Amino acid sequence: MFKDLKKIKESVVIADEHIKSQGFLPKSFCIVPFTNIILEPNGSVGVCRQKGNKFSIGNIKENTIVEIWNNDLIRSWRREFLEGKPTTCKVDIKHEQCNRCPDNNKLLPHVEFSEIQHGPILKLTANFNGRCNLQCQMCDVWKLPNGLYDEINFWEPAKKEIFPHLKEIDMLSGEPLIQPDTYRLFDEVTAVNPECEWTITTNVHWKFNKKISDSFDKIKLKTLIVSIDSLIPGVYAKIRYPGKLSTALTALDEILNYRKTKKTFEIHLNFLVQKDNWQEVFKAIDFCYKKEIRPFLTFLYEPVEFSILTESTESKITVLEYYFSEMSLIQAVHLKRIMMPIIDSLPLIDRANYLTQLQEILVKQQ
Repeated sequence: MFKDLKKIKESVVIADEHIKSQGFLPKSFCIVPFTNIILEPNGSVGVCRQKGNKFSIGNIKENTIVEIWNNDLIRSWRREFLEGKPTTCKVDIKHEQCNRCPDNNKLLPHVEFSEIQHGPILKLTANFNGRCNLQCQMCDVWKLPNGLYDEINFWEPAKKEIFPHLKEIDMLSGEPLIQPDTYRLFDEVTAVNPECEWTITTNVHWKFNKKISDSFDKIKLKTLIVSIDSLIPGVYAKIRYPGKLSTALTALDEILNYRKTKKTFEIHLNFLVQKDNWQEVFKAIDFCYKKEIRPFLTFLYEPVEFSILTESTESKITVLEYYFSEMSLIQAVHLKRIMMPIIDSLPLIDRANYLTQLQEILVKQQ
Protein backbone atom coordinates (compact mmCIF):
# COMPACT_ATOMS: atom_id res chain seq x y z
CA MET A 1 0.00 0.00 0.00
CA PHE A 2 2.92 2.36 0.59
CA LYS A 3 4.01 1.71 -3.01
CA ASP A 4 0.42 2.32 -4.11
CA LEU A 5 0.33 5.74 -2.44
CA LYS A 6 3.71 6.61 -3.91
CA LYS A 7 2.45 5.66 -7.36
CA ILE A 8 -0.62 7.87 -6.89
CA LYS A 9 1.53 10.83 -5.84
CA GLU A 10 3.77 10.37 -8.87
CA SER A 11 0.71 10.30 -11.14
CA VAL A 12 -0.58 13.52 -9.59
CA VAL A 13 2.77 15.24 -10.20
CA ILE A 14 2.82 14.14 -13.85
CA ALA A 15 -0.76 15.34 -14.37
CA ASP A 16 -0.01 18.67 -12.67
CA GLU A 17 2.92 19.28 -15.00
CA HIS A 18 0.79 18.52 -18.05
CA ILE A 19 -1.93 20.92 -16.92
CA LYS A 20 0.65 23.63 -16.23
CA SER A 21 2.14 23.12 -19.70
CA GLN A 22 -1.26 24.05 -21.14
CA GLY A 23 -1.33 27.28 -19.13
CA PHE A 24 -3.72 26.20 -16.36
CA LEU A 25 -3.44 25.75 -12.59
CA PRO A 26 -3.84 22.13 -11.41
CA LYS A 27 -5.73 23.16 -8.26
CA SER A 28 -8.46 24.89 -10.26
CA PHE A 29 -8.73 22.67 -13.34
CA CYS A 30 -10.68 19.47 -13.94
CA ILE A 31 -10.55 17.19 -16.94
CA VAL A 32 -14.00 15.60 -16.54
CA PRO A 33 -16.24 18.06 -18.48
CA PHE A 34 -13.82 17.73 -21.41
CA THR A 35 -13.84 13.94 -21.54
CA ASN A 36 -16.85 12.24 -19.98
CA ILE A 37 -20.56 11.85 -20.53
CA ILE A 38 -22.97 9.93 -18.28
CA LEU A 39 -26.11 8.24 -19.57
CA GLU A 40 -28.72 7.69 -16.84
CA PRO A 41 -31.61 5.16 -16.78
CA ASN A 42 -34.25 7.90 -17.23
CA GLY A 43 -32.47 9.50 -20.19
CA SER A 44 -30.84 12.26 -18.18
CA VAL A 45 -27.30 13.05 -19.33
CA GLY A 46 -24.64 14.05 -16.85
CA VAL A 47 -20.91 14.61 -16.87
CA CYS A 48 -19.43 14.03 -13.44
CA ARG A 49 -19.67 10.89 -11.34
CA GLN A 50 -18.86 12.94 -8.25
CA LYS A 51 -21.94 15.08 -8.83
CA GLY A 52 -24.24 12.07 -9.00
CA ASN A 53 -27.40 11.60 -11.05
CA LYS A 54 -29.03 14.88 -10.02
CA PHE A 55 -26.66 17.16 -11.95
CA SER A 56 -28.03 16.95 -15.48
CA ILE A 57 -26.94 18.79 -18.62
CA GLY A 58 -29.68 17.42 -20.87
CA ASN A 59 -31.81 14.42 -21.76
CA ILE A 60 -31.21 11.91 -24.52
CA LYS A 61 -34.97 11.75 -25.18
CA GLU A 62 -34.92 15.42 -26.19
CA ASN A 63 -31.53 15.89 -27.87
CA THR A 64 -28.82 13.71 -29.36
CA ILE A 65 -25.65 12.96 -27.41
CA VAL A 66 -23.67 14.97 -29.96
CA GLU A 67 -25.91 18.01 -29.39
CA ILE A 68 -25.71 17.71 -25.61
CA TRP A 69 -21.92 17.32 -25.69
CA ASN A 70 -21.51 20.96 -26.72
CA ASN A 71 -24.65 22.59 -25.32
CA ASP A 72 -24.68 25.78 -23.26
CA LEU A 73 -24.64 24.03 -19.87
CA ILE A 74 -21.53 21.96 -20.44
CA ARG A 75 -19.76 24.80 -22.24
CA SER A 76 -20.36 27.02 -19.22
CA TRP A 77 -18.96 24.32 -16.95
CA ARG A 78 -15.84 23.96 -19.11
CA ARG A 79 -15.44 27.73 -19.18
CA GLU A 80 -15.18 27.83 -15.37
CA PHE A 81 -12.12 25.58 -15.52
CA LEU A 82 -10.57 27.26 -18.54
CA GLU A 83 -10.79 30.59 -16.71
CA GLY A 84 -9.51 29.07 -13.46
CA LYS A 85 -12.66 30.06 -11.55
CA PRO A 86 -14.61 26.89 -10.76
CA THR A 87 -17.89 27.58 -8.97
CA THR A 88 -19.98 24.52 -9.86
CA CYS A 89 -17.42 22.25 -8.22
CA LYS A 90 -16.02 24.63 -5.61
CA VAL A 91 -17.05 22.58 -2.56
CA ASP A 92 -16.13 19.25 -4.18
CA ILE A 93 -12.63 20.49 -4.97
CA LYS A 94 -12.18 21.91 -1.48
CA HIS A 95 -13.27 18.76 0.34
CA GLU A 96 -12.18 16.00 -2.03
CA GLN A 97 -9.63 17.39 -4.51
CA CYS A 98 -11.51 15.17 -6.96
CA ASN A 99 -10.25 17.26 -9.87
CA ARG A 100 -6.78 15.78 -9.32
CA CYS A 101 -7.88 12.16 -9.51
CA PRO A 102 -5.05 10.20 -11.19
CA ASP A 103 -7.46 7.75 -12.86
CA ASN A 104 -9.32 10.58 -14.60
CA ASN A 105 -6.17 12.49 -15.45
CA LYS A 106 -4.69 9.60 -17.42
CA LEU A 107 -6.71 10.99 -20.33
CA LEU A 108 -4.93 14.37 -20.24
CA PRO A 109 -2.76 13.65 -23.32
CA HIS A 110 -5.94 13.25 -25.38
CA VAL A 111 -7.82 16.31 -24.07
CA GLU A 112 -8.80 19.29 -26.19
CA PHE A 113 -8.55 22.29 -23.84
CA SER A 114 -11.43 24.14 -25.45
CA GLU A 115 -14.94 25.22 -24.49
CA ILE A 116 -16.25 23.63 -27.68
CA GLN A 117 -15.09 20.07 -28.24
CA HIS A 118 -14.38 19.19 -31.86
CA GLY A 119 -13.17 15.65 -31.28
CA PRO A 120 -15.06 12.58 -30.07
CA ILE A 121 -16.20 11.81 -26.54
CA LEU A 122 -13.34 10.03 -24.77
CA LYS A 123 -15.14 8.41 -21.86
CA LEU A 124 -18.62 6.98 -21.41
CA THR A 125 -20.23 6.34 -18.04
CA ALA A 126 -23.00 3.87 -18.81
CA ASN A 127 -25.83 3.88 -16.26
CA PHE A 128 -28.32 2.26 -18.61
CA ASN A 129 -30.75 0.77 -16.09
CA GLY A 130 -31.87 1.15 -12.50
CA ARG A 131 -32.12 -2.61 -12.03
CA CYS A 132 -30.31 -3.72 -8.88
CA ASN A 133 -30.27 -6.66 -6.50
CA LEU A 134 -30.08 -4.39 -3.42
CA GLN A 135 -32.05 -1.39 -2.14
CA CYS A 136 -29.38 0.69 -0.42
CA GLN A 137 -30.69 3.25 2.07
CA MET A 138 -28.64 6.09 0.56
CA CYS A 139 -29.44 5.30 -3.08
CA ASP A 140 -32.45 5.86 -5.31
CA VAL A 141 -31.02 4.50 -8.55
CA TRP A 142 -32.77 1.15 -8.01
CA LYS A 143 -36.07 3.05 -8.31
CA LEU A 144 -35.20 4.34 -11.80
CA PRO A 145 -36.57 2.77 -15.00
CA ASN A 146 -35.13 -0.03 -17.12
CA GLY A 147 -34.96 -0.62 -20.85
CA LEU A 148 -34.86 2.95 -22.19
CA TYR A 149 -31.74 2.40 -24.30
CA ASP A 150 -33.39 -0.54 -26.05
CA GLU A 151 -36.48 1.57 -26.78
CA ILE A 152 -34.75 4.61 -28.27
CA ASN A 153 -32.40 4.67 -31.24
CA PHE A 154 -29.18 4.39 -29.20
CA TRP A 155 -27.19 1.30 -30.13
CA GLU A 156 -26.85 1.61 -33.91
CA PRO A 157 -25.67 5.27 -33.99
CA ALA A 158 -23.40 4.62 -30.98
CA LYS A 159 -21.60 1.83 -32.85
CA LYS A 160 -20.45 4.38 -35.42
CA GLU A 161 -20.31 7.72 -33.58
CA ILE A 162 -19.25 6.85 -30.01
CA PHE A 163 -17.95 3.33 -29.37
CA PRO A 164 -15.00 3.31 -31.82
CA HIS A 165 -13.46 6.45 -30.29
CA LEU A 166 -13.77 5.75 -26.57
CA LYS A 167 -10.68 5.47 -24.43
CA GLU A 168 -12.62 4.34 -21.35
CA ILE A 169 -16.00 3.09 -20.22
CA ASP A 170 -17.20 3.40 -16.63
CA MET A 171 -20.04 1.07 -15.62
CA LEU A 172 -22.32 2.18 -12.76
CA SER A 173 -26.14 2.31 -12.57
CA GLY A 174 -27.95 -0.19 -10.36
CA GLU A 175 -25.92 -3.39 -10.43
CA PRO A 176 -24.34 -3.59 -13.89
CA LEU A 177 -23.32 -7.24 -13.75
CA ILE A 178 -26.92 -8.47 -13.50
CA GLN A 179 -28.11 -6.39 -16.49
CA PRO A 180 -28.26 -7.76 -20.07
CA ASP A 181 -27.35 -4.32 -21.48
CA THR A 182 -23.96 -4.54 -19.77
CA TYR A 183 -23.05 -7.73 -21.60
CA ARG A 184 -24.35 -6.30 -24.86
CA LEU A 185 -22.11 -3.27 -24.33
CA PHE A 186 -19.12 -5.57 -23.74
CA ASP A 187 -19.80 -7.25 -27.09
CA GLU A 188 -20.60 -4.13 -29.11
CA VAL A 189 -17.60 -2.11 -27.92
CA THR A 190 -14.98 -4.86 -28.09
CA ALA A 191 -16.09 -5.60 -31.66
CA VAL A 192 -15.10 -2.10 -32.82
CA ASN A 193 -12.72 -0.94 -30.08
CA PRO A 194 -10.94 -3.79 -28.24
CA GLU A 195 -8.39 -1.42 -26.65
CA CYS A 196 -11.04 0.52 -24.73
CA GLU A 197 -10.41 0.26 -20.99
CA TRP A 198 -13.18 -0.55 -18.53
CA THR A 199 -13.97 0.39 -14.94
CA ILE A 200 -16.88 -1.43 -13.31
CA THR A 201 -18.50 -0.47 -10.02
CA THR A 202 -20.29 -3.40 -8.44
CA ASN A 203 -21.80 -4.44 -5.12
CA VAL A 204 -20.46 -8.00 -5.72
CA HIS A 205 -23.69 -9.30 -4.23
CA TRP A 206 -23.76 -12.25 -6.62
CA LYS A 207 -21.86 -15.45 -7.39
CA PHE A 208 -18.73 -15.04 -9.48
CA ASN A 209 -19.71 -17.37 -12.33
CA LYS A 210 -18.40 -18.27 -15.77
CA LYS A 211 -20.49 -15.61 -17.51
CA ILE A 212 -18.80 -12.89 -15.47
CA SER A 213 -15.28 -14.35 -15.72
CA ASP A 214 -15.63 -14.84 -19.50
CA SER A 215 -16.73 -11.22 -19.82
CA PHE A 216 -13.75 -10.04 -17.79
CA ASP A 217 -11.53 -12.08 -20.12
CA LYS A 218 -13.11 -10.41 -23.14
CA ILE A 219 -12.72 -6.77 -22.10
CA LYS A 220 -9.66 -4.75 -21.14
CA LEU A 221 -10.60 -4.42 -17.48
CA LYS A 222 -8.70 -1.60 -15.78
CA THR A 223 -10.43 -1.28 -12.41
CA LEU A 224 -13.08 -3.11 -10.46
CA ILE A 225 -14.63 -0.88 -7.78
CA VAL A 226 -16.28 -2.96 -5.07
CA SER A 227 -18.90 -1.19 -2.96
CA ILE A 228 -18.95 -2.56 0.59
CA ASP A 229 -19.92 -0.06 3.29
CA SER A 230 -19.62 -2.20 6.41
CA LEU A 231 -17.77 -5.26 7.62
CA ILE A 232 -20.38 -5.88 10.32
CA PRO A 233 -23.18 -8.13 8.98
CA GLY A 234 -26.03 -6.28 10.70
CA VAL A 235 -24.82 -2.85 9.65
CA TYR A 236 -24.17 -4.04 6.10
CA ALA A 237 -27.72 -5.44 5.90
CA LYS A 238 -29.15 -2.12 7.10
CA ILE A 239 -27.17 0.02 4.67
CA ARG A 240 -27.40 -2.38 1.71
CA TYR A 241 -30.82 -3.87 2.33
CA PRO A 242 -31.51 -6.81 2.16
CA GLY A 243 -27.94 -7.86 1.49
CA LYS A 244 -25.75 -10.43 3.21
CA LEU A 245 -22.15 -9.44 3.88
CA SER A 246 -21.01 -13.04 3.45
CA THR A 247 -22.29 -13.08 -0.14
CA ALA A 248 -20.25 -10.00 -1.06
CA LEU A 249 -17.09 -11.16 0.73
CA THR A 250 -17.23 -14.59 -0.91
CA ALA A 251 -17.53 -13.02 -4.36
CA LEU A 252 -14.66 -10.65 -3.59
CA ASP A 253 -12.40 -13.56 -2.60
CA GLU A 254 -13.32 -15.41 -5.81
CA ILE A 255 -12.44 -12.31 -7.85
CA LEU A 256 -9.12 -11.98 -6.04
CA ASN A 257 -8.32 -15.60 -6.93
CA TYR A 258 -9.33 -14.96 -10.54
CA ARG A 259 -7.03 -11.95 -10.71
CA LYS A 260 -4.07 -14.07 -9.56
CA THR A 261 -4.49 -16.63 -12.32
CA LYS A 262 -5.99 -14.72 -15.23
CA LYS A 263 -5.05 -11.07 -15.55
CA THR A 264 -3.96 -7.97 -13.70
CA PHE A 265 -6.41 -5.20 -12.89
CA GLU A 266 -6.86 -2.92 -9.91
CA ILE A 267 -9.48 -3.55 -7.27
CA HIS A 268 -10.71 -0.66 -5.14
CA LEU A 269 -13.02 -0.86 -2.14
CA ASN A 270 -15.52 1.99 -2.12
CA PHE A 271 -16.59 2.60 1.49
CA LEU A 272 -19.24 5.32 1.83
CA VAL A 273 -18.88 6.86 5.29
CA GLN A 274 -22.15 7.81 7.01
CA LYS A 275 -23.82 7.80 10.42
CA ASP A 276 -24.08 4.02 10.60
CA ASN A 277 -20.47 3.13 9.82
CA TRP A 278 -18.09 6.00 10.64
CA GLN A 279 -16.47 3.96 13.41
CA GLU A 280 -15.47 1.26 10.91
CA VAL A 281 -13.07 3.29 8.78
CA PHE A 282 -9.88 1.86 10.31
CA LYS A 283 -11.23 -1.67 10.05
CA ALA A 284 -12.05 -1.03 6.39
CA ILE A 285 -8.57 0.33 5.63
CA ASP A 286 -6.89 -2.62 7.36
CA PHE A 287 -9.15 -5.02 5.47
CA CYS A 288 -8.00 -3.49 2.19
CA TYR A 289 -4.34 -3.68 3.13
CA LYS A 290 -4.68 -7.37 3.99
CA LYS A 291 -6.49 -8.11 0.72
CA GLU A 292 -4.03 -5.95 -1.27
CA ILE A 293 -6.76 -3.75 -2.69
CA ARG A 294 -6.97 0.03 -2.63
CA PRO A 295 -9.19 1.65 0.02
CA PHE A 296 -11.31 4.48 -1.31
CA LEU A 297 -13.29 6.18 1.44
CA THR A 298 -15.99 8.60 0.33
CA PHE A 299 -18.26 10.87 2.34
CA LEU A 300 -22.05 10.77 2.27
CA TYR A 301 -23.65 14.22 1.85
CA GLU A 302 -27.12 13.10 0.78
CA PRO A 303 -29.64 11.86 1.76
CA VAL A 304 -29.07 14.20 4.68
CA GLU A 305 -30.77 11.91 7.21
CA PHE A 306 -27.86 9.47 6.85
CA SER A 307 -25.09 12.09 6.71
CA ILE A 308 -22.77 12.92 9.60
CA LEU A 309 -23.25 16.58 8.64
CA THR A 310 -26.70 16.59 10.27
CA GLU A 311 -25.30 15.47 13.62
CA SER A 312 -24.79 18.00 16.43
CA THR A 313 -21.52 19.90 16.69
CA GLU A 314 -20.66 17.83 19.76
CA SER A 315 -21.21 14.57 17.86
CA LYS A 316 -19.13 15.73 14.90
CA ILE A 317 -16.29 16.67 17.23
CA THR A 318 -16.54 13.19 18.76
CA VAL A 319 -16.03 11.68 15.30
CA LEU A 320 -13.02 13.91 14.61
CA GLU A 321 -11.43 13.24 18.00
CA TYR A 322 -11.75 9.52 17.40
CA TYR A 323 -10.07 9.81 14.01
CA PHE A 324 -7.25 12.03 15.26
CA SER A 325 -6.56 9.75 18.23
CA GLU A 326 -6.41 6.55 16.18
CA MET A 327 -5.13 7.31 12.69
CA SER A 328 -1.61 6.78 11.40
CA LEU A 329 0.06 9.09 8.91
CA ILE A 330 -0.90 6.79 6.04
CA GLN A 331 -4.49 6.47 7.24
CA ALA A 332 -4.72 10.26 7.36
CA VAL A 333 -4.35 10.35 3.58
CA HIS A 334 -7.40 8.11 3.18
CA LEU A 335 -9.40 9.93 5.85
CA LYS A 336 -8.83 13.46 4.58
CA ARG A 337 -11.84 13.17 2.24
CA ILE A 338 -13.98 12.20 5.23
CA MET A 339 -12.66 14.71 7.72
CA MET A 340 -12.69 17.83 5.53
CA PRO A 341 -16.49 18.11 5.15
CA ILE A 342 -16.95 17.54 8.88
CA ILE A 343 -14.32 20.14 9.77
CA ASP A 344 -15.80 22.61 7.30
CA SER A 345 -19.22 22.30 8.97
CA LEU A 346 -17.95 23.30 12.44
CA PRO A 347 -18.07 26.74 14.09
CA LEU A 348 -15.14 28.96 13.10
CA ILE A 349 -12.86 28.39 16.11
CA ASP A 350 -13.29 24.60 16.07
CA ARG A 351 -12.89 24.57 12.31
CA ALA A 352 -9.56 26.41 12.47
CA ASN A 353 -8.30 24.13 15.24
CA TYR A 354 -9.03 20.84 13.49
CA LEU A 355 -7.97 22.08 10.08
CA THR A 356 -4.57 23.07 11.51
CA GLN A 357 -4.20 19.65 13.13
CA LEU A 358 -5.04 17.84 9.91
CA GLN A 359 -2.69 19.97 7.81
CA GLU A 360 0.18 19.33 10.23
CA ILE A 361 -0.35 15.57 9.98
CA LEU A 362 -0.56 15.63 6.18
CA VAL A 363 2.66 17.66 5.95
CA LYS A 364 4.43 15.00 8.02
CA GLN A 365 3.11 12.29 5.72
CA GLN A 366 4.70 13.99 2.72
